[in-house]
Amino acid sequence: MKILALDTSCDDTSASVVANTTILSNIVSSQISLHQPYGGVYPTVAKLAHQQNVAPVTTLALKRAHLVFSDLDALGVTIGPGLAPALEIGINYARSLAQTHHLPLVAVNHLEGHLLSPLLRRHSLHQDIPSLPKSFPYPHTLGLIVSGGHSQFVAINDFGDYLTLGETLDDAAGEALDKIGRLLGLGYPAAPVMEELAKSGDSTLYPFPLPLTARHDANLSFSGLKTHAHHLITSLQQDHQLTRQDICNLAASAQAGVFRHLTYKLDRLLQPHPETASFTHLFLGGGVAANNYLRILLRQLGKKHHYTLHVPVSKRLCGDNAAMIALVAALKARAQLFASLDTVDRQPNLQLSSWDANK
Repeated sequence: MKILALDTSCDDTSASVVANTTILSNIVSSQISLHQPYGGVYPTVAKLAHQQNVAPVTTLALKRAHLVFSDLDALGVTIGPGLAPALEIGINYARSLAQTHHLPLVAVNHLEGHLLSPLLRRHSLHQDIPSLPKSFPYPHTLGLIVSGGHSQFVAINDFGDYLTLGETLDDAAGEALDKIGRLLGLGYPAAPVMEELAKSGDSTLYPFPLPLTARHDANLSFSGLKTHAHHLITSLQQDHQLTRQDICNLAASAQAGVFRHLTYKLDRLLQPHPETASFTHLFLGGGVAANNYLRILLRQLGKKHHYTLHVPVSKRLCGDNAAMIALVAALKARAQLFASLDTVDRQPNLQLSSWDANK
């Protein structure tokens, strides 16, 4: 099953060719430099950049995979969630390619891509491409999506069969880290800079509150941590000009606070309960999944709860990319879940749901 997929959900233009679960090419054109002056993603700028980049990255993805359109089984494209003007560019271009080359089109949920991204494999000239699994290969799996726009716990029962057990009630973890980083003057995107500075900081110097301890569900809330950081940083700045060490300590403390909330909720979710007691695998996906400190914390928690942590094979697959979209498209194409070229449209607020709900 060879799939060419496009992802234009936010500020990266990506095209990828995947054979079953094996990445043959994955091209990502970043827009970070374009959005840095705005301190965040500016939708109009993103749309124009996608218009300029979508054709070249598609051509390069096919070239790197040593394939042409006639070699493909289907096309895949992200329909949501994401920025509406950005999604529109990818969908329109994918529709045009499908019509021109007489290929079926698969509509893909961006969140499902992050959820299943640990299944992707690098291409090796010395190994045959493995077949597409008929069912999800890891029974009793809990998925954790941690990105700039989403934070949620998802039970993965099978391909296309998901149950959301908890999610953020306000800001996402990555969004909170970026906003706190901007308060520290770290620019955009701030979260990766925070991770680097935190290595030289004292994470215990400025304790952050632990949200939602009175609630026994698996929902998350990061807005209070952002507010706490704002008051803390403002107070310190009134007392003295922040030194580099101050910023490192604040970065370490804020990062620890955000991840403490995640791991606290995960720990409670994994306590003996008829619905969740049997999780033996944890799939981690999303931009924040690239954070080494978070991975260390999750592996430590795995020793307590006896689960195996699965992460994307490359940190590049944690951020937005079309390879994870192609993987989901291959699975849905096998199930003959194709989109209508006349009705496929952007869904900026699309939620993660099982395939039956999307038919």
